[in-house]
Amino acid sequence: MELRNWITETFGSTDTLLDESVYSGDEIREDKIRLKQRRKQLNKDMSRLQREYRELLEEGADASDAERPQYAQRARMKKKKFKVKQQKFQKNSVQMATIVTIEGARELMEMSDEDELNLPDMNEVDYGEVQQHLREEMIQYEIETETMIEVQEALDIDIIGADMDMNGGEEEDIMKDMAAGQIDKEQVNIDDEEEDEADVGMDSTINGDVGIGPENLK
Repeated sequence: MELRNWITETFGSTDTLLDESVYSGDEIREDKIRLKQRRKQLNKDMSRLQREYRELLEEGADASDAERPQYAQRARMKKKKFKVKQQKFQKNSVQMATIVTIEGARELMEMSDEDELNLPDMNEVDYGEVQQHLREEMIQYEIETETMIEVQEALDIDIIGADMDMNGGEEEDIMKDMAAGQIDKEQVNIDDEEEDEADVGMDSTINGDVGIGPENLK
């Protein structure tokens, strides 16, 4: 089922998630801590399974033809377990991206002294401050740009913007060229840079068991 439809069926509207009486700030903080701990454990498990998978392949390569199928079967089991952990990690990412987006939306509401989120009418609000905070959260919790954009599209809350670029981009390429001695720092001018717009067309689906929000994050 599409993420947008799932959220609508689960909560009725985005306003429900933004309502502090439904999903309090304390609950959000607790969920972020729990999700971060779970994320750390999933990363650890995936690293272990990947290591064991490689070891089995190496052992199978050195084994006889008669023994090799047994190693292959054990390696396939490790791979299946890795895929399960990977799916759980993605579920965790969606949950964390949703929480971070909710926090950003509430921050905008507080800055505008509004009880409801109406992004087009918030002309006096400094989006840059909130966007920077969300970017820092994405780095801290290792949320991929595509996941964040997907969640914000589903929630109809475009705080970050679909043209956000979290990669090093042109600046990183320049750094590499400078390190290799191919260009000199005096050749680099900020006004020579051209801004590329990312063409993001996300049409992803999720499994029905991906939980977001106060009732499903437990």
